[in-house]
Amino acid sequence: MKIRLLKYSLVVGLMALGSTPVKAVQESDFIAILQSSAAAPAKCAACQQLRIHGTVQSVPALAGLLGHERVGHAARYALEGMPHAEAGAALRDALARTSGQGKAGLADSLGWRRDRVAVPLLIALLSDQDAQVAAAAAIALGKIAGPEAVRALEAVPDSASPQLRQASWEALLNCAEARLKTGDRSAAASLYRRLFSAKTTLTMHSAAWRGLVLSDEDQCAKLILAALKGSDLSLKQAALKLVRELRYLQLILPCLQQWDTLDAASQLAVLDAHLGFGAAARDTVRRAGESPKLMLRVAAWQAMAEIGDPAMIPALVRAAAQGETAERDAARDTLTRVHGPGVQDALVALLQDAQAPEKAELLLALGQRGDKTSVPILLQCAEAPEQPVRLAALNALRGVGRPETLLPLLDLAVTAPSTADRSAALKALFALCQVHPDKAQAGRQILAALRDLPAAERGHVLPLLGELATPEALVELRDAAQDADATLVRESIRVMTQWPNAAPVPCLLDLARTHKDTAIRILALRGAITVAGREAEPTQRLAFLQKAIKLAQRDEEKRLALSQLAQIAQAQALDIALSYLQEPALSNEAGLAALGIAESLAKADPKLGDEMARKVLEHAQTPAIVKRAWALRVRPAARGPFIRDWLVCGPYRQAGASGALPLFDIKFGPETPDETVKWYAARTGDTVPLAALFPGQANCVAYLKAEITAPQATDAILLMGSDDGIKAWLNGTVVHSNNIDRGQVADQDVAPIKLKQGANELLLKITQGGGGWSACARIVGAHGLPIKGLRIKSQEGTAPPVSEHKTPAVQ
Repeated sequence: MKIRLLKYSLVVGLMALGSTPVKAVQESDFIAILQSSAAAPAKCAACQQLRIHGTVQSVPALAGLLGHERVGHAARYALEGMPHAEAGAALRDALARTSGQGKAGLADSLGWRRDRVAVPLLIALLSDQDAQVAAAAAIALGKIAGPEAVRALEAVPDSASPQLRQASWEALLNCAEARLKTGDRSAAASLYRRLFSAKTTLTMHSAAWRGLVLSDEDQCAKLILAALKGSDLSLKQAALKLVRELRYLQLILPCLQQWDTLDAASQLAVLDAHLGFGAAARDTVRRAGESPKLMLRVAAWQAMAEIGDPAMIPALVRAAAQGETAERDAARDTLTRVHGPGVQDALVALLQDAQAPEKAELLLALGQRGDKTSVPILLQCAEAPEQPVRLAALNALRGVGRPETLLPLLDLAVTAPSTADRSAALKALFALCQVHPDKAQAGRQILAALRDLPAAERGHVLPLLGELATPEALVELRDAAQDADATLVRESIRVMTQWPNAAPVPCLLDLARTHKDTAIRILALRGAITVAGREAEPTQRLAFLQKAIKLAQRDEEKRLALSQLAQIAQAQALDIALSYLQEPALSNEAGLAALGIAESLAKADPKLGDEMARKVLEHAQTPAIVKRAWALRVRPAARGPFIRDWLVCGPYRQAGASGALPLFDIKFGPETPDETVKWYAARTGDTVPLAALFPGQANCVAYLKAEITAPQATDAILLMGSDDGIKAWLNGTVVHSNNIDRGQVADQDVAPIKLKQGANELLLKITQGGGGWSACARIVGAHGLPIKGLRIKSQEGTAPPVSEHKTPAVQ
């Protein structure tokens, strides 16, 4: 017996590993489990394997379990899946000796097996006193779906239980669908018609109607039209869906004959269905485009993109020019996409007699279509008397991008009758310069045109030279910068300031040094500093900035140069930045520049970074600069003692907040002025070991409080380390905030603070996700040295045992 039990354990273990090959575990082993005293889970697992691998030999063992309270369903499920006639016989035989849920399950399995031999037995069960059994028999007969089953289901009386009536309807629906699949439309239609006429549920009513439409071709159109016009919303929704799904021409044509009697939703469904027939739907699209309903018109304009009928172009253009917002958008989109024989010719031909709004839409469409053959007419319309037409033509020329339009566009830009026209022409020229295949040739053409223009008009064209950015274009700008016309000089400087590289810097510096107009000298100097930043070679960039900062007479330009200097990681650049630290008006910018350079150099030379940070701290005026400078300091330089006397409270938590990060901004007791908080003295030490004070805690926060007495008001640095996040208040004001999940390192956070004379209260909030939990802090002078006379109040008393600590929570 022990050997057999060991074998069963081995088999069950193998089954637990997954789908076990028959060779590894024989069918006889599974049968033996069924016949043994094994537990129900093992027998159920064996049934599952026998459903897949079992033969006729398994049937008796499985049949013996039918009706068993815990294993019977697993055995039935196994027999249900077997292809052997003996399995079906076992299920039929068991009907007589089972009841309730077990009998209902057997009926269901016979239905899934499509067991026609079981039909008389199932018919008899329709009269069972147990409504669950009767309903299961009805559903099973619906799956078998033979003539005898249908007659029995049709004979279910109206007085039957609601459960049986519902099941018989579902079963008859299954029978009808089976007949429809086999092509017996007449029999299917008869069943669907019976169900449609019966007092069934709303869902069943709609399903029967749908089946009737699909099975009765002669009545299909009539039924759908009646549903579309009727008041039954469920049938109407089903009809709208069928119209789109079926796309039967014999259905669409009758609907089109009654188009005017249909509502907009129905017309839209018919239109969608008809579009599946391509060009044959042209008339339907036209009718939709003439509809007073916006949704129909929008659909029509969208459909025209696929139909491609030139005759529809006028209506489409009118919609783009005069329609409501939705149809204008749809029509414009279609005008850019529609293709087909004659469409392009129709667009161009319509331009001849179109009114200004329609003409503007046509021109925009031609441009977006990228039609290069329309260039002559676009140039012609760019000189039209109506401004909307001119602007549309110029806008269209932006999309065409043909080299032959360059000179005409130049002429249009110069002779433009308004600022809007000039701007549109210049935008078209900019677009053309971007895509021009020969920028040198384009530059020569623009330069030739420029030389024939008076100064007032040349200024409008100069921006094009910056887009081309050729050496010849830069020479022209240099010449323009020497012109007597101050407006032209300013425009040439503006264009050089936008140059993509540093080539204009020498010219701009020369202007900054020699021009007689102070305003122009300043403009040129600012341009030189800006463009110098585009010099890729650091040494050359530094040389440019050195010259610029020497020429600068105002602090504004010096600040601009210092900001550029911060990007050059060279010792000479650092020396220049440091030389301006002592100038009060420039100390911030000089400090930021020095820090930016030192941060790059400190990677290789930490001592240099520390030295630069010290020098910056001597003149720093803003907390942000102080913080950056301290970040560069070599940490051992801060020699102030740690705060060793703290009060502690907590831990606090909030339901649903998991991890350190979500807790950071939740306000707990110590952050609420009116809430009473119980504080305890923490153990003295450089680090407060919160994890030891509150062992096993996670997803919470604790607070630390200390009183610092300063002999006089002074600037200071608060250095902190924490595991995890930390927020600090000094005298009720937040001075530092770092929401982070990390381990503690001394002095890893820095905050500039101002201590007042006398007592100062420092409050820390420390978050805890899990694992380590601690904090440390100290206060030093602005240069990293201890503050003479600074005292920390000794906290009286000792912390109570851990068991006395409560766990406050915010609900």
